[in-house]
Amino acid sequence: MKIGNKNLKISILIQSFLLRFGIFSAGWFVLVGGQQISDILFVILFIAITTVISIYSVPPGQWLISPLGIIRFFPYFVITALRGGWDVARRVFFRNIPIDPGFITIEQDRDPRKTLILTWIISLLPGTASTVLTEESIIVHVLDNKLPVTKEIHELQNRIHKMFIGG
Repeated sequence: MKIGNKNLKISILIQSFLLRFGIFSAGWFVLVGGQQISDILFVILFIAITTVISIYSVPPGQWLISPLGIIRFFPYFVITALRGGWDVARRVFFRNIPIDPGFITIEQDRDPRKTLILTWIISLLPGTASTVLTEESIIVHVLDNKLPVTKEIHELQNRIHKMFIGG
């Protein structure tokens, strides 16, 4: 079911605007540490424009992500990113670690949102370098074909599914 901005009720748009505006404002406040209050009118205008663009780009109801699912995913994401960074650093600084590069192909999820998130995160996994998204699949450049990268990608897919409501 495709929902356009014109078909949404005004109250849903206002709620979404206020929620996103609050989140973006909190992010701004954290980033600048509460300083530069003198530019508050410019900041409010900028955050309002950003919020409108956000609603236009991802209308309310399009990303049904579970907050509890994100909280559960976050530690996995951080640990995976650290493991992937450590793997790359080891391969750069210690030349004796074997490298057997190649490509593997992963089937896309039926939900393009899940495929997009998967594609963004795959390159953080240990033993991966980059990804290419084609019409039917995801091609992953692996640094060592002997590593269980496919197994780790399937684990990542399962964790991404659990982030979505009804997933």
